[in-house]
Amino acid sequence: MKLIKIITLICFISFWSSCSQAPIEPAKPSQTLYQQDWTSLRQHQTPQWLLDAKFGIYCHWGIQTLQYIPEYEDLSNDERIALFKGAHFDANKWAALFERAGAKFGGVIGWHGSDFKHWDSQYSNYNSAQMGPKIDIVGAVSKAVKARGMKFLVSYHSIKSEDWINYAKEGVDKYDPDIFWVDASFGGTKRAHHQKTMAYSKYIGEQTEISRAFPEKYQRAFITYFYNNAIQKGKEVEFMYKSHDIPPGVGMRDLENGILPRMPYDAWITDMDMSVPPDWATHGWFYREGVPLRSANELVDMLVDVVSKNGIFLLNIPPMADGTFPQEVQDNLAVLGAWLEKNGEAIYETSPWFMFGEGPNNIPEGNYTFHHNNHFAQIAYSQEDIRFTVKDDNLYATCLGKPEEALTIASLNSAFKLVEGDILKITHLGSGKTVPYEHTPEALLLNLAGIPLDELANAFRIELDFSL
Repeated sequence: MKLIKIITLICFISFWSSCSQAPIEPAKPSQTLYQQDWTSLRQHQTPQWLLDAKFGIYCHWGIQTLQYIPEYEDLSNDERIALFKGAHFDANKWAALFERAGAKFGGVIGWHGSDFKHWDSQYSNYNSAQMGPKIDIVGAVSKAVKARGMKFLVSYHSIKSEDWINYAKEGVDKYDPDIFWVDASFGGTKRAHHQKTMAYSKYIGEQTEISRAFPEKYQRAFITYFYNNAIQKGKEVEFMYKSHDIPPGVGMRDLENGILPRMPYDAWITDMDMSVPPDWATHGWFYREGVPLRSANELVDMLVDVVSKNGIFLLNIPPMADGTFPQEVQDNLAVLGAWLEKNGEAIYETSPWFMFGEGPNNIPEGNYTFHHNNHFAQIAYSQEDIRFTVKDDNLYATCLGKPEEALTIASLNSAFKLVEGDILKITHLGSGKTVPYEHTPEALLLNLAGIPLDELANAFRIELDFSL
């Protein structure tokens, strides 16, 4: 009897103890959630992983690809859907190509130029998973890119109505992108610059009519949703936009086929098409047979230039209608990847220096936003153009070409920033060979006799002594 009473008492105490404990609450995010206003959203910081990545690749692929095939060019988008089969699409091969080229993030367009979506949407069956190729393109590329340890980017274009925000939130929920990128229709300032409604971020009103922009309340609502979703998942993400579509500091500004002529103090990104159309009549971001491609040499030069100016290089590579890439695309990317394998130390995880470089290269200003100033490969670089980056106590000087047996870097003279005794050692990254040098008040002179130089570009690690 006493044993029964003791057991009963223990059960009662245990029950009472469990009832008196506070209920277990779900884990709270370590960061305060953003409010739906610009002041709050400006507290967002660009992730360090993105600032370190420097280089990404994405693809324009969809029913518009068929638009550039002669026998299909007169068809409507609806008529092209049944012909868009993507018979040889393999997201894993796409991701492998991105990685082989040296990209640290990769992705695909989710929505471009029509209402046809490239993912399996609950809001509309007018998409690639239920029609045409019967492929969830965004989902497949997302999975393949993340499986290789790269960050995933998705881009949404074609904002025509306010229900866009539902599709955008769906993309965040289903595919958890690390970068969400929107085209010009998100804010309308790119068109406003062309129409002379705006000059940079000033209203000038020289247009004949004003195009309606996407309402600000939806901009705020989506960006807040995207950033708060990331906080709740414990990850860091970035929102990318065109021109002056949102206040500075909220996300990262993108230039379309554009290169800045100077170094800004905000990190920025350019999305550069690998194709070089001969004129505006053949302009487009999808594969077109016969349209020239940027060479590996040009890709290396642009990448180095952009990174030296506090930028990130995003390259669009065009798949053919069947989902495969032309051999020339693969070959050029392989050469780029091989160069980065040897010289990536001067690119990845670096910071811009106070001075981006020297040389005769002259970048056209373009329109008010610098968009398209390299759309037709107008920008040329030479072995006299040198670009700088820094990491730890190393300064990297990259010559955008193959110099002669001696390289003169005037800006690194001993009378300006680097004084006599600052330089400890200089190494050619491509070969690992030590470079003899002379540091004078006129210039830093590199003796390159016997150094196996690269035809594309040559990066040099300059080890500095900062001891006092």
